[in-house]
Amino acid sequence: MSLAIDQIVTAYVRLKDRDSLEELKTHRLKLMADLNRLLPDFDSSPALRDLAEDLAAIDAGFERLDVPVVQGER
Repeated sequence: MSLAIDQIVTAYVRLKDRDSLEELKTHRLKLMADLNRLLPDFDSSPALRDLAEDLAAIDAGFERLDVPVVQGER
């Protein structure tokens, strides 16, 4: 996963900004669909792999949002 997406997801989690995480995920899913649809003869597997890693990081961010914080922990 890229450092940039990890930092973005971490910031959204700290802000408890579920809507922005949803938008980020929706955007990545749209990019994946567009790559497959618009460039059928192009080997987009490296880009698709990167997008899949981004989606995994975003999903991990959702999991961190859903975990209750124990008082005294950050």
